[in-house]
Amino acid sequence: MEIDYPVSSFSSGAILLSASTIVDVLYSQLSIADILSLRTVCKASYYAIKAWLPSAYNINNHLKTFFGTLENVLAFRSLQAATGTAISGSQALQFFDRIFYPNSDLDIYVPCRHVSTIGNFFLSIGYSFKPSEKQLLSELGNDCQRHLDDISSREARDLSDEAEEGYDWRFVEGVINLTKRIAPGNKETLKVQLIAIACQSAPLACILQFHSTLVMNLITHDRAYSLFPRATFIKRTGITIETADQLGAASRAYEKYALRNFKISLGPLSLNERDPLLVFGDRWVGDSQTWTITLDTTGVVIPNWVKEVTDYLGLPLLACQGFSVRKDQSTHPMVQHPVPRFYRDGNILLTFEPIYSIILHQPIILPVSDSPKRSGRGDAWTSYPATYKFILGQQRFEELKGVRDPLEPETVPGWQFWDTEVLQSVHKEYKGRSPTMRHIA
Repeated sequence: MEIDYPVSSFSSGAILLSASTIVDVLYSQLSIADILSLRTVCKASYYAIKAWLPSAYNINNHLKTFFGTLENVLAFRSLQAATGTAISGSQALQFFDRIFYPNSDLDIYVPCRHVSTIGNFFLSIGYSFKPSEKQLLSELGNDCQRHLDDISSREARDLSDEAEEGYDWRFVEGVINLTKRIAPGNKETLKVQLIAIACQSAPLACILQFHSTLVMNLITHDRAYSLFPRATFIKRTGITIETADQLGAASRAYEKYALRNFKISLGPLSLNERDPLLVFGDRWVGDSQTWTITLDTTGVVIPNWVKEVTDYLGLPLLACQGFSVRKDQSTHPMVQHPVPRFYRDGNILLTFEPIYSIILHQPIILPVSDSPKRSGRGDAWTSYPATYKFILGQQRFEELKGVRDPLEPETVPGWQFWDTEVLQSVHKEYKGRSPTMRHIA
């Protein structure tokens, strides 16, 4: 419980720590680890830093470079709330690290049914389509609207199918590249990538397939989450993922972040180096191992269904979603990295399963500890039997109303979604068995 202390009890040092003309200069020279340490010195430093944090982590200011005006930033964040879109990649890392990387893209992970909505928003604020060679050679050519509509209309597919070229994530349906001149006559351009996620998956699933824990950070309309903050921001390292051995672009990413002063597996991490950075077992977004920043949502239009779910649960939408962290038991040989003296190896394995149903506005991601069963269902279904039973039963009932378009079941008269009940069921079934989940509510 937090206690408010009278100003008179603060030392003269508190005045120094709180002075607006000094704070930004002072704190900008401190690492996140230093700031966290300073916060524990005394009550005065704790409250001074608490008062400073909202201005330090102002998402509207961070995004203005790509959107130009506050109005455009808030419009985009409102679309995030409505579509389940998330920002990740280097922009999310920069936001947490309070740093700026020149010429870095804005990577946006969009459920494929909403790609046309998000894409048209960027076109309306001056961005232009920059098709890949593969897109130019397709029958859709350089027609951005046709590419957007094509991706948005895709239905559920086998997630074992070959993914989009250039991405080895089985959850990616396609990528739309957009660019915009910073100013008329200026050759520098802003670059935005819309990564379309398969309709039966979610942005979180794609982010969990990244090359290392270093970039497993995401920004939603109301929260910013760093899933492995101790490794990323305290130790300045990235723990490689077993599946990253299959990622062709991983070596370029390792080199890029090594040049940004992150240590990417300088030799294989020994157990005594790796294990203190992790909690093995099931993890939940926003749990005690996550660094969560609550964002100011003033001016953000949040759909009623999102408000109803979050108000009823008392939790953000992602809080009942997660993944399992396992020790990599594989025998993959260590692979030498292009940067001299840098090496990588598979250190951990992340396992999870997307749960897709037409009674949910958005798929949810649940932790699993085993590989999928012979039945084709993964361990998530046996870990959450009550949730599974509810989803199947309610889905059959709703389908009786006549679903003609699985992408838009809400067009059926009398259709009901059941996100609140499903997420509540997950929370109840697992909270008692998960030490990290107990710290969310």
